[in-house]
Amino acid sequence: MFDTSSSDALALRTTASGFDAVRGKLPVAGDPRRSLASVTVARQLSGLGTLIARGR
Repeated sequence: MFDTSSSDALALRTTASGFDAVRGKLPVAGDPRRSLASVTVARQLSGLGTLIARGR
C-alpha cells in the first residue's frame, strides 16, 4: 500500500480535474457542436501538454 500525504492527494485531484476539463473540450468525431478545426485541436492538445508538464 502507498502512503500518500494529503497535499499529494490534493495535487493529484487538482491535476485530474484539469485533465477532465480539457478532455471535455476535445472534439468528438461526428459531434457538430465541437469544432474539428486543426487550430482548435492543436490548442486543446497544447493545454493537455501543459498539464502533463506540470505533473512531472
